[in-house]
Amino acid sequence: MVQTDPITIEVTKGSTAPRDPAVALGQGRDPNLFIALSLSKTKAYVGEQVIATYQLYNRYAGLEAPQMDPPKLNGFWSEELDVQGEQWEERVVNGLGYRVYTIKRQLLIPQRAGTLRIDPMGLNCIVGRSFFNRGTSIDVKSNAAELTALPLPPGAPADFTGAVGELSLSVQSDRTEVKVDEAIEVEVRVNGRANLKLIEAPKLQFPSDFEVYEPRVADRITINASGMSGSRGFQYTVIPRHDGTYALGSVRMSYFDPEARAYRELRSDSITFVIAPGEGGPISSAPSGVQRADVTALGTDIRYIRAGDMALREKDEYLFGSLPWMAGMGAPPLACALLLFWNRKRARERADVAGMRRRAADKQARKRLREAHEALKSQDRAAFHGFLSKALLGYLQDKLGIGLAEAGPEQIAKALHPSSDARSIADDVAGLLATCDMARFAPVDERPREELYDKAFQLIQRMERASLS
Repeated sequence: MVQTDPITIEVTKGSTAPRDPAVALGQGRDPNLFIALSLSKTKAYVGEQVIATYQLYNRYAGLEAPQMDPPKLNGFWSEELDVQGEQWEERVVNGLGYRVYTIKRQLLIPQRAGTLRIDPMGLNCIVGRSFFNRGTSIDVKSNAAELTALPLPPGAPADFTGAVGELSLSVQSDRTEVKVDEAIEVEVRVNGRANLKLIEAPKLQFPSDFEVYEPRVADRITINASGMSGSRGFQYTVIPRHDGTYALGSVRMSYFDPEARAYRELRSDSITFVIAPGEGGPISSAPSGVQRADVTALGTDIRYIRAGDMALREKDEYLFGSLPWMAGMGAPPLACALLLFWNRKRARERADVAGMRRRAADKQARKRLREAHEALKSQDRAAFHGFLSKALLGYLQDKLGIGLAEAGPEQIAKALHPSSDARSIADDVAGLLATCDMARFAPVDERPREELYDKAFQLIQRMERASLS
């Protein structure tokens, strides 16, 4: 006999981790399905980053969420974070097992001090749907949340523009030695973890001899569950207009550090530019250290006499009462009268149903002949004769007012009277209709189908001419 040694297992009372108030509140509303909204922090300075996370707790086997009602924000700058890669997680809350999924995550930056409220987010869910069951619709709402936005402390530096976080500053130039009228690229880049998208371009004091263009913004920013980080660059294009040696002083920028609860100042090194004379020589040179003054308008007393393209009019000649004035005044009433006449004519035509059918008879007949031609090409014998018969009978009914039961030679000839060709047309139409009816039920064609198609086309043309005579 073989046996193992006994194993003793000691079971102690487990420690219950502190519950998330949002989870406890949602579980109290509906223990099977709820949304919990949680903030990464409940107190933050104005401009500081806060992450809002919306998680769905579900105990149903099948769940669909086709419609979302986003939360309302007031007093926040916000940006949606990507949650496409999120996976379902298994969690136990107060002894109940849940499948948890992050359905929404937002980056929030408070823009004013005070208590800011985040309204609940709504979600319409369908549970228990199957092939034989349409499922049950359940409306779920998250809890609301409040954030205490602390005001920034007083004593902000003069160059502070609202940057909050942890930052560093760098200033670089693509070159420092150029010729007059050659462009220089100067980039000021702010790096770190902060509200980078809200940072404005710092003010640079370029020499007055430099022509400065508006800066271009170049972002390298990443936004994820840990917040906004990366860098924002401001690229300045400057063009020196005089030769000499010039200096770009230290660039200064201030920000607020929420961890240290203090303002910080960043400074860059100064950059010296050496500008050589351009292709035209040293004519525009200025002494080293002397900056070009702004161009000032000295006077505007000389004005050239305009000649050659003057449009003068005779004295005491006015537009009122002239031919153009009368034409302009008479054109609107005339246009209104023409429009009224055209509308009444259209109304009379639409009221005349029989007339509209007569005018469209040839168009409808050609449409059915095209269908017959398609059937001819596809070798569909029954469809060809059917469409051909419909083209002729439809034309007789629309154009001549002859019904299906009245489509005989006598009625057709009477309708085409007084045309001299009326009797011949009537006999040919009746004969072609009889041929089509027989071919639809006979196993063989009495006449080639191409010949029947051409005959029908010619008959419709002959009837159109006869009806107009």
